[in-house]
Amino acid sequence: MVSFDFCRKVFAFSALICVIGAPLPSQAATAIDTACDPAFLDRLKERAWGEAQREMMTNKQMIWKPDSVLALGCYSQWISAMGVSFTKDNGNGLKTITNQAQSYLTASFNHSLGGGNLPGPKQSSVCSNISALWQGAQCGNLNLTMLQTLGEAKASDPRIKPTACNSPGAEWAKVTSVMTVGGANAPYDKMSLFTSIVAPKSEAGACSAGIKTGVSLAQGNNPEIVCPNPGCYPDGKANPKCQ
Repeated sequence: MVSFDFCRKVFAFSALICVIGAPLPSQAATAIDTACDPAFLDRLKERAWGEAQREMMTNKQMIWKPDSVLALGCYSQWISAMGVSFTKDNGNGLKTITNQAQSYLTASFNHSLGGGNLPGPKQSSVCSNISALWQGAQCGNLNLTMLQTLGEAKASDPRIKPTACNSPGAEWAKVTSVMTVGGANAPYDKMSLFTSIVAPKSEAGACSAGIKTGVSLAQGNNPEIVCPNPGCYPDGKANPKCQ
């Protein structure tokens, strides 16, 4: 037989499920809806779009267009080294193939090595191309101008090699208008590290003003301060300064 205690537990559990699954009153839903500022939400969406667009543009400029295997493998040199004409026309067939290969390189790879990012010829007659490409890719350093702020990315498309895009998209205008509407004028992110305040004294050159903690020292006569610059410390006077 099923015990009375078991039935009571089943009933309590069923009641709990009904309470959790019950819909919220319509007034609560209305209050939540009216508390959301549509203009603020638009700014969040446009800011997110701007951040994503900037990251995509930055990544695309760092991904180089692959070079042609004809140029990297010095194709025309191998053709020239062939002593036999397979067409039996005094080598005219091989010359035609070489010319076609060069036309292909000119049309599709009319840039230097590394997708236009490295100096070096693109001709299929240079057999050191792949060595130059490897050297350039291995030893290239980061150029900080490639890391743009939102304002810089909006004004200048960094995707310029091998050919310039110059088309960040009309969405930038929408982003700017939404973020500045209503006098908000939200600035683009110019990072400030406050180096004059937090940098070591050896780099900052001087100590910034101390921050009062609200604690008094010397029997309540001298206020305590904290010096934010590493290497700076309070002088312990009645009007303390960092030194």
